[in-house]
Amino acid sequence: MEKIIVNGGRRLSGEVMIGGSKNASLPILFGGIVTGGCCVFSRLPRVSDVLRTLEILKCLGARIRFLQGGDVRVDYSTVRAGSPPHTLTSAIRGSTYLLGAMLARFGRAELLGAGGCDFGARPIDQHLMGFSMMGAASTCIGDRVIITAPPEGLHAARIVLAMPSVGATANLMIAAAVLPEESIIENAAAEPHVSALADFLQRAGAEIEGVGTDTIRIKGGKLCGTHYRMIPDMIEAGTYLCMGAACGGPVRVRGVDPKHLSALIHTLRRMGITVETDRESVTASAFDGYRCTNVVTAPYPDFPTDLHPQIAALMALGPRASGGGSVTENVFDSRFRYVEELKQMGASLIAENRTLKITPTTLHAACVTSPDLRGGAALLLAALATKGESEICNAATVGRGYEHLEQKLRGIGAEVSVI
Repeated sequence: MEKIIVNGGRRLSGEVMIGGSKNASLPILFGGIVTGGCCVFSRLPRVSDVLRTLEILKCLGARIRFLQGGDVRVDYSTVRAGSPPHTLTSAIRGSTYLLGAMLARFGRAELLGAGGCDFGARPIDQHLMGFSMMGAASTCIGDRVIITAPPEGLHAARIVLAMPSVGATANLMIAAAVLPEESIIENAAAEPHVSALADFLQRAGAEIEGVGTDTIRIKGGKLCGTHYRMIPDMIEAGTYLCMGAACGGPVRVRGVDPKHLSALIHTLRRMGITVETDRESVTASAFDGYRCTNVVTAPYPDFPTDLHPQIAALMALGPRASGGGSVTENVFDSRFRYVEELKQMGASLIAENRTLKITPTTLHAACVTSPDLRGGAALLLAALATKGESEICNAATVGRGYEHLEQKLRGIGAEVSVI
């Protein structure tokens, strides 16, 4: 996508079927390397990050086949040791999951650069610390990381993370899944996509306990291929719920697990937005507007950082929103690049250290540039709720995480076109 053109100010209502989780797909697809067999994936989202992951796997020798009905079959038996092209790995942050997978299978992993959205410093020191506890040695030369296992191979370890890093937890789980002794990861991340990876590895033959808690125990061994259906994308679902609240609603997201959205649901209700749930759907509406609140991002089950820009844009929309609010970012060093673009639309925002202070104002249509995936989603939300024609440039960033975006938005009444 090059550009998204929005004729905003229209009420949105209807249903959106949510696709598979991007954040779960990347570690699971790369984690499949350690199975050495054939895996079939259902509900795999067709977003650019996932398609790039499949390209990387193909460059490493995997045989990929798109099946009737939308499933994707990946034969990992032909994967060979090596380093994929920098042009591919630098495009997605999830390429770091290659480290655990290639190290576990071949005893050596090399990665040049890891891309994704720019949120300030995003070191992989926790990953490397965990691998060293398992006996591996690492060398960093500029953007190149080389990790080698000892001649006798990796060994099980007890690893205590300095913080509940999703990436480090997933990478270490992948590496530990091939070791017959028990490994323990303490202060582990508990996000649904970490639980999804654990479920996949269990189906492939690993024994894993403590999923969803801060202590995960893994006993692996010889793994095999399996069939896995991706969990729903809670960030896609949350984005459409925020759009529904911004534009009146009701907007119902289907095919979701409401438990994954509990922090967002609690926040929206605190803002006076009507939220209804059943077993596999959540509906949001705000016919008479809503009030601002204070939001603090933190690891799951607290408010997710990937919904930070969207909730900020929701609170910036006067006169729909009233009062004043704030968003404090505690996960990434810098996630406020979207702020200057929202200001181009008239938003009243002040960023101080890790906190964004928000005063609702009447926005106007404008041409803005998406700085990253979720920041672009926030600009899209603001454009949908604002009268007039807005343009969102650099829209490929948004395409990294939202499948069939134009079709889904049109289905709930948006006047939008993707160039």
